[in-house]
Amino acid sequence: MQTLGVWLRQAREARGATLKEAEEATHIRVRFLEALEVWNLAAFPGGDVQIRGFLRIYARYLGLSPDQVLSRYTAEAQGGGVAAPTAPRGAKPAISSSSTSRPRWMSAERLIVASILLVLLPTIAVGGWYYFNRWAGGGEAAPTATAPAESASTPLVPQTSPLVTPTFPANPDGGVTLALEAIEHVWARVTVDGTPVFEGMLAPEQAESWSGQETVIVDTGNGAGLQVTVNGQPQGPMCGRGETCRRGWGADGEIAVSPLTPTTAP
Repeated sequence: MQTLGVWLRQAREARGATLKEAEEATHIRVRFLEALEVWNLAAFPGGDVQIRGFLRIYARYLGLSPDQVLSRYTAEAQGGGVAAPTAPRGAKPAISSSSTSRPRWMSAERLIVASILLVLLPTIAVGGWYYFNRWAGGGEAAPTATAPAESASTPLVPQTSPLVTPTFPANPDGGVTLALEAIEHVWARVTVDGTPVFEGMLAPEQAESWSGQETVIVDTGNGAGLQVTVNGQPQGPMCGRGETCRRGWGADGEIAVSPLTPTTAP
């Protein structure tokens, strides 16, 4: 009569499966499957319990009756006397270690110590942080406070300098030449040397220009809708979106003008 290991190997080969394929299906390592087929019971550290569990899984994968396989295992193990020494060496210590670890871990003394540590650790951490910041880190507070002030003030220089001191190239014909380009539908009024020369709506992408000997003044009801160029030098938008504003330019640059009042706007 063939041994149980030979029976398992022949059943696997009849399925056309390799040990690697059997490992992927059963999640049992190849070395344990091979040990079952060559009947090397000493290869199982878990002893009898581990062998029986693997045999039951392997039998189901091979299409064999688990009860019949376990019965043959019992008969062959008792006849060969192999499983008896491995079982107490592998299975029983595992059970005893798990059973003794629970009362040791959950003992009252350990719970008391753990509770004390949970209370003391936050207190120690807060005290250490306070001491470090007061005595060791006190000298570092001054430089960190000044850093934001420098970073906040630096952007003001490039933002204000183009508006305060714009550059105007000289007009070859003298005087001032102003060009307006509409970004969107916008109302505008242009006064050249004190005389109104234009008042009305400008369409998007519409560009107009005027020249004066002394001044050109522009009124608008939506400053963001007009891009201004004076003597070929771009000046950006008139003012903010939706703002009513008035600005004027002469041959030497932008000039001070009276603000546009609601009564003078459309």
